[in-house]
Amino acid sequence: MPTVNYNKISHIYDDVRQADIELITHFLAELDLNDAATILDIGCGTGNHTDLLQKVTHSHVYGIEPSAGMLSRARQKNRHVVFQSGDAAHIPFDDDYFDFVYMTDVIHHVPDINSMFAEIKRVLKTNGNVCIVTQSHHQIEQRPIVQFFPGTASVDKARYPDIDQIVAQAAAQSLKFIKTTVLYENQAIELGPEFLELVKKKGYSMLHLIADEEYDEGVKRLETELRYGTIKSTLSGETLVWFIKP
Repeated sequence: MPTVNYNKISHIYDDVRQADIELITHFLAELDLNDAATILDIGCGTGNHTDLLQKVTHSHVYGIEPSAGMLSRARQKNRHVVFQSGDAAHIPFDDDYFDFVYMTDVIHHVPDINSMFAEIKRVLKTNGNVCIVTQSHHQIEQRPIVQFFPGTASVDKARYPDIDQIVAQAAAQSLKFIKTTVLYENQAIELGPEFLELVKKKGYSMLHLIADEEYDEGVKRLETELRYGTIKSTLSGETLVWFIKP
């Protein structure tokens, strides 16, 4: 399977991965994130969530990211956030360091989630929380983009661990499952020119992983349908999987 070069696409990443205010609001409702809290964003990308979370909470916020291109953009956004090179299997911080660890749409890039959860447990304080923001296989199948690029569902179900697998691997590292929360599912949206522009830029990573023929055909169908106006659709949703270190 082809791979995605995030250094190459870092200059358009913010077009796709903008800070999700509702997600941050959900974190704040679930946790006591005061200015003394230590928070880690694994796979922070260009730092959109780390930036917003630090500004809202004034906590000690850290982000790790293996892509130098992504880190370069992240560091331009907020000097109060500590950005470092690292990944889920190699977290460059001491044991028992963080009150809260999260990752947003990153787990499918992790080759060994068992090692990932071992590292998360190591750097998490006792009674610290973990939130894995991802999509179930059912949600992947319901994505609006799948109607134009059906192969993206197959490639992403191969990349994404399903929710029960995430829970099982966390339990193997003695992280206690708390609950799942679903956001945005079946929320009405309209696909318009902005969606087409992102597709043409291949701003969605799974578009780099399908055959060129399918990609070209999907773009043509999308262009044809948009000639008649915006396309009504619904969001497939996100699943938040919550754990605690006992």
